[in-house]
Amino acid sequence: MAEYYNMVLNEEELHWFFDHIIQKPLEYETYMILLACRGKKLTDEEREYTKVGARGEMMREELIRCKGGLKQEWNFDIYRQAFYAYNCDKRFLLTPSGVPYPEHALVVYSVVNPTNEIDCIEDTFEHYNKERKNLTAAILRGSKPGIQDHLVKMPKVFEHMKSCHASHTSRRIWLDFDMDIRKECRVPKVFEEAAIALRKAGELLFGKGNFAVIKTNGGFHTLVRKECLTFNPNIFLKEVFEQADNLLFPQYVDEFVANDSSHKSKAGNNIIKRSALIPTPGCRQYDDYPWVVNKEDFE
Repeated sequence: MAEYYNMVLNEEELHWFFDHIIQKPLEYETYMILLACRGKKLTDEEREYTKVGARGEMMREELIRCKGGLKQEWNFDIYRQAFYAYNCDKRFLLTPSGVPYPEHALVVYSVVNPTNEIDCIEDTFEHYNKERKNLTAAILRGSKPGIQDHLVKMPKVFEHMKSCHASHTSRRIWLDFDMDIRKECRVPKVFEEAAIALRKAGELLFGKGNFAVIKTNGGFHTLVRKECLTFNPNIFLKEVFEQADNLLFPQYVDEFVANDSSHKSKAGNNIIKRSALIPTPGCRQYDDYPWVVNKEDFE
């Protein structure tokens, strides 16, 4: 009897995310979602059995665009269809060893800002021309290994198009702040303190309805409307710590990163986040699903 993956765990949560966060894409735009297996969620025995590496795998991308040609139809049915494509027969998506992926290591990501398809096409053709020139050079050199190598690469050129979607943002509608809680501190009390601090800082700096706090497995993603962020993103990072009732709260935070900006982490590392790739509310993230903490702010 066939077994199926279950990737949409709460459709109501996904619907809210669509209604309040996802804007209708323009004619040349798409939204990308991605199904991934996280190696850190696998035991050593599972890694050996599945042959999935420690860093995991990006398994399958889906692109979501308006339908109906010039009519440019857009609704939740069109959007959710891509997510339900992941609810497939487990024999359709197999690990390198030929067995199904353990669901407790799977996560469905979404890029919250639309992609410019024209830029992706141009990038892909540039990549194609580079490979074509390399193949021609190998032929002229009479290098059989080089010819074989580039002949293998040439048919895969257009796979590059999907891989570049996260880096060719069309409109920056949302900026993402990613807070990771230390693994040993991931208890309900700490998550509650973090959510309160994020909401207080968000209301003070952006106003209700201009930011969404998304609870994830390891922390929070806070999406802020770009037009509301008219100052250095690090101000928000500092304000969150100042709004925390517990003076020890900063010690619970492993990393707090401003999307599309650069700042020094507590460890002194220069970190840059650009893609606004987040675990999708309502969809699988390991054995649970992310959800929006402050829905009432949008009413």
